[in-house]
Amino acid sequence: MNVAGLFFGLFVAVLGYMTAWFVIARLTDRADVVDTAWGLGFVYVAWLTWLMVGKPGGVPLVGVLFVTVWGLRLAAHIFTRNHAKSEDHRYMAYRKKWGSDFWLNTYIRIFLLQGVLLLSISSTAVASINTKQPGSFVTVIGLVVWMAGIVYEAVADYQLRQFVKTKKPGEIMQAGLWRYSRHPNYFGEITSWWGAAIVGLSYAQWWALFGAGVITLLITKVSGVPLLERHYADNSQFQEYKKHTSILIPLPRR
Repeated sequence: MNVAGLFFGLFVAVLGYMTAWFVIARLTDRADVVDTAWGLGFVYVAWLTWLMVGKPGGVPLVGVLFVTVWGLRLAAHIFTRNHAKSEDHRYMAYRKKWGSDFWLNTYIRIFLLQGVLLLSISSTAVASINTKQPGSFVTVIGLVVWMAGIVYEAVADYQLRQFVKTKKPGEIMQAGLWRYSRHPNYFGEITSWWGAAIVGLSYAQWWALFGAGVITLLITKVSGVPLLERHYADNSQFQEYKKHTSILIPLPRR
């Protein structure tokens, strides 16, 4: 399918998707529903792409299934973490900052912006779905890396969830995958998207690099690792942990 036409259709669909979630946010008076919408949005884009390009089998269908597993797990992880609690502290801070313009700013600066980022990152998965050609050895490598990243992120999140249930105040997770990296879940996420990029590149769709690059930049420089590192800046146990543990790529402890 023509790439420009495909992305225009996806853009309109994502705009409607994020607007629908904004309506849910207003009805529930919880802006943090956007966090659950994030993972589900990738699933939505993947299946919509698959339908728009003619329901191809083989590698494209595997790509759709990989995105579905990743997105549903992430959405479930965030929803079960947040639903029984009050609204996430980030959005409560925005309520104070934006005052009477909170919902207008929320729609434009959170929901619509996340929609743009969602579609940008999804472009990597779209590249692996928008084809009817048979795969190659490079395609297989990409699928293996993609799957490995999904599993690695899921295991890291599970280990952290179990730790949080019994942690003491100020205690830092340092076991399992967290022994070798301070942010193994983010490493898994980045790995999965670069695996998807390899799949797209195996079909000579060079724009597959775009989404993987965007998610890598966001996690390492903007909203992922930097925010958490600043959050624990005053935690003495984390600072000691930091001296011996790689920030992202899993490595033996120093």
